[in-house]
Amino acid sequence: MCEQVRTTLRSPCPRALITIGSIALATAACASDDGALGESDVSGFLSDSKNDDGGPDDGVESWGDGEYRGILTFAFYPADALTGTDHIGIAGAWHTDEALIEEVDDFYSVFALQTKYPLPPQDEDALEQNDIPAGFDWGDRDAWFQAGNAFKLASGDAEISACILHVGAGLDPFPVYASTESSDVDGCVPQIEDWVPGADYDLVMYGGDLFPTQVLVGPVEAPSDFTIDDPDFESYNAEVMQGDALDIEWTGDGSSRDRMIIRVWDDMGRMFTINAIDDGEYEIPADALAVLEPGPMTITVARERVERIPFPQGGVKTVTRYERRGYFDLIASG
Repeated sequence: MCEQVRTTLRSPCPRALITIGSIALATAACASDDGALGESDVSGFLSDSKNDDGGPDDGVESWGDGEYRGILTFAFYPADALTGTDHIGIAGAWHTDEALIEEVDDFYSVFALQTKYPLPPQDEDALEQNDIPAGFDWGDRDAWFQAGNAFKLASGDAEISACILHVGAGLDPFPVYASTESSDVDGCVPQIEDWVPGADYDLVMYGGDLFPTQVLVGPVEAPSDFTIDDPDFESYNAEVMQGDALDIEWTGDGSSRDRMIIRVWDDMGRMFTINAIDDGEYEIPADALAVLEPGPMTITVARERVERIPFPQGGVKTVTRYERRGYFDLIASG
């Protein structure tokens, strides 16, 4: 028996609402019998370094010595002018190729939208044209591993699990971990209240036959929220003039460990990506907009936190994201 993931989030393709009906998912067990916070004999990880507030740091920028490489993306999308509802997403996987894991940050979009967003520019305040980004190349099935039955994030009463699913057609699909609204397994359905802006989350990685269950204390932090002041994200299809620079302005402070990523794409999927300084404003130059096709245009603004967290058998890259989306009509110059 298979289930399907459905979401009204939009991928970089024509303006129609996206219904993900082509991802086949095998019904899977969740993290109910494989240990819980406080029940593992693994001591876990807690950095001795300090964060901006003088407290314990939330992670380290390094991998462990073991062979396993994980990725886990946890994202929150507030209601926007198109969907009208809040959305929460979490997805992860295990692999042996560190280079592949480093090629993607937003693994939730790979899973739910079949979209691989380009990595942002390394330099702050930089803009890169991406043309029409290529899709995600899953590569060799044998390089993807199934560990235990879930990843789990927990902070106070908030708790969300990404449970083992299988993505793809055929007899040997790819093992992916996710929380889906269509799941009939207790604990594997996302709840909006499980996203707590600015909260530290404990991370549990159920290792199955690959490694002992890992209980890591507070290494994952959700970025703080923000509002968009300009342009008008509350309106649908507000006009933006292609011949003018476009100011993106937001309110809400982040951390020095966060980054602010702005993406803009047209109805053909042609895109550019900005790694903006998180100071409340970025001016998109008119020559960047000139590359896009006039017509429907999507702008996303996301505050992100990326951590690489080691454990004895390897490491996991966690990416937490708070993303706002706006939908506009790009008007040609003249």
